[in-house]
Amino acid sequence: MNISVLMDYDTDIAEQMGALLKDLSSHYEGEPVRREVIEDIIESPWHDIIVMMDGEKLVAMASVSVIMGALIDKNLYLEDFVVSHEYQHQGIGTKMFEAIMAWGQRKGCHRLEFTSSGKGKKAGAVKFYQKMGAEIRDTNSFRIEL
Repeated sequence: MNISVLMDYDTDIAEQMGALLKDLSSHYEGEPVRREVIEDIIESPWHDIIVMMDGEKLVAMASVSVIMGALIDKNLYLEDFVVSHEYQHQGIGTKMFEAIMAWGQRKGCHRLEFTSSGKGKKAGAVKFYQKMGAEIRDTNSFRIEL
C-alpha cells in the first residue's frame, strides 16, 4: 500500500473518491468528485488530498488544509478523512493519520483541528481520535450555508 498526495486529476480516482465519501456522509450520493474541485485542491499550496492506494484501488483519503490565524500562524485542518469499510481495523487509519500529521508539520502547522460527530456509523471515530492523542474540546461547531 502506498500513501501519497494526489498530484493529478484522474477520472477513475474521482469515481473511487465519490464512492468512498458516500461512506463518510449522507451528503454524498456516490457521484464522482468534480474535476474542478480536485484540480483546485491540487493547484493550491495550502490544500491537498492525501490518498492511500492498494494497487489501483483507493482505500483511504483525507482532505487537508492550512488555516491561517493571528494567534498561531498556521493550523492544519482535516476534512473528509475516511477509510474503506473493508480496510478498517488493519492499521490503515493510523498510517493515514500519521501521514496527515507529517503533512501539517512540513507546512509549518502548530496544531491539528477537525470535527467528528462520532455518531452512527462513525461511533468508533471518537475512540480512534483519542487513541491518536486528540482531546475533545468543550466548544460548539457552527455551520451556515452560503
